[in-house]
Order: sequence, then structure tokens, then C-alpha cells
Amino acid sequence: MQRTKKHSSIPLEYPLPRLYTSVSTKEESLKVEADWHDYYELIYFQEGSFQLYLNLKEIHIEEECLILIPKGCIHRLYATSEKAVEHSLCFRLEDFCFSEEDILERGFFRALREEEHFFPKEISLSHLGFLEMVQGFSEIYKLFHQHGKKEASVSGSYSSILGSVSYRLERLADHMMVKGGLLQLFAIMEGMGLIAERRLVEEEKQVLFIKNSIEYIREHYAEKIYIRDLANLCQLNEQYFTRFFGNNVGISPLEYINRYRVEKAVDLLSKGEDKVLDVAKATGFHNQGNFIKIFKSIMGETPHQYRKRLE
Repeated sequence: MQRTKKHSSIPLEYPLPRLYTSVSTKEESLKVEADWHDYYELIYFQEGSFQLYLNLKEIHIEEECLILIPKGCIHRLYATSEKAVEHSLCFRLEDFCFSEEDILERGFFRALREEEHFFPKEISLSHLGFLEMVQGFSEIYKLFHQHGKKEASVSGSYSSILGSVSYRLERLADHMMVKGGLLQLFAIMEGMGLIAERRLVEEEKQVLFIKNSIEYIREHYAEKIYIRDLANLCQLNEQYFTRFFGNNVGISPLEYINRYRVEKAVDLLSKGEDKVLDVAKATGFHNQGNFIKIFKSIMGETPHQYRKRLE
């Protein structure tokens, strides 16, 4: 069995910073689908091996390391070993408020928020200061585990079948200490000279192609979607677009459309109000037989079986 974990849509009522812990096993292998979000995510890969894709780049993780995923960065992640452990710390730069005259605002945060400078994507054992970074992350981790509220993942429609656990803080003092810990991590990166320069323009353009096509699917999933329309949106021919999308998202455009429609169908079925046929039509499946076939291929059970299991 393979479970899917998404960090893409933390509701507004759950303030950041927030910590996720995921353990991948032989029975339940971790898989994060292609997505992006409007906050930063610092991941500590503690154990095992992983395959990570950041925008258009592939990273093989075979040893302990830290990866910082910028806001707006398309990413997907797969565990490639029988046991793997990762911890994700999500935060927003906007939560660090300083006056215009403050030296940290002028010399550090403003350039990051305006995307003139960037955090490093990877900090490995070979980097000077790596152990300090891990120690600082561990202190933040302890705060969440000791004082945070533990709950199931809040990250999307598949949350009911996921094993990902999240921790959120409730005490003001704990928020202060975690933000203090993050400032310490920022200081280590700044001291190590790891703050990056501008990204490549061509890479930004290609990433935009992927985002535009995914956003189009999410906005029009209930309608008929033709691959040629997605290709035209990116000003690419259909064959090249299909290959380009698959290489960077990990699945074909058609499979992504079907998976997203099934995700929306799971939402409706969980509410238990609409008939299966109505759910199929509302999520872009205009043939009930085809809907049942695709739903079962993705979820491992028919829509009727899924709804009955929830009763």
C-alpha cells in the first residue's frame, strides 16, 4: 500500500509555524504528490533514502540532510527505502515582523521576501555548520513534541487515510521560542554564506508552465479537459507538453486530471449527501462506469465501497 501526504493547503485557522512528522515503512510508503504552497518548508531527512524533485531538478537523498523548499516551488517526494523518517517545519517570512529601520529587515528579510536573495535548497553533512543546523532543528522539534497539540494531518482530502502527524502550538510562549529557534537557523545560514542569488530565468519560465497547467486542471476539473488545451496554454505542442509534464510532475497530464477528480470525489462521498452518479458528474466524469473504474484503480475500492466503509 502506498499513502500520499500533502502539505499543500494548511487552513487559515492553523497558524504557522507548524511541524509534520512522517514515517515511511515497507507497508506504507511515503509519497508526496507534485504541489506548491505560499510558505517555506524546512525538511530534516533523518533516516532512510528519498527521491526529491524541486522545480525541474532531481535530488537523490541517501544520508541525513536538510532541504529548504521555498514558497512557490513545485516539489514532489518519494521514499525509496523500506524505512524512512522526515520532519517538515512550515513557516512564513511574513511572520517575522520588524520595523523598516531594523537592520534585520533592511539587511536580511526584505531581500528574501522580494526574492532578490534565496535560502539554500540543500544543507548536507559536508556543509560547515550542518551539525549546528540539525541541533537547532532538534530543539524546535522538541518544543513541538513537548508543548504542541498532536493531530492527524490537515492536508487535503486524503487526510483520513494518511499516517502523517502534525503538531501545532497554542501557547504564546512556545510561538516565541520556535520563532527564536528559526532566527537562530537563519543566522547560521547567513553566517555560512548560504543565502542564494537569483534563480535562472529559463527555469522560472518552465516552472510557470507546470503551475499554469496544474492550476487550469484544478479550476476546470468538472469540465471536459483536453490535453491540447493545456499544451496551448504553455505554447507547446501536445506531444512535447505531455512528455514535459510527465518528466516534471511524475505522472501524465491525464493521470493527474483523474487523480485530482478522484480527490474531489472523495470529498463529496465523505459528506454522504449526493448519489454516486451525481458525484461522478460533479467531478468531471460523464460516464459512471468510467468513474467507478478510475476511482477503484486509484483508491483500491469502488465509490460505493468507500462510502459504505465510512458509515
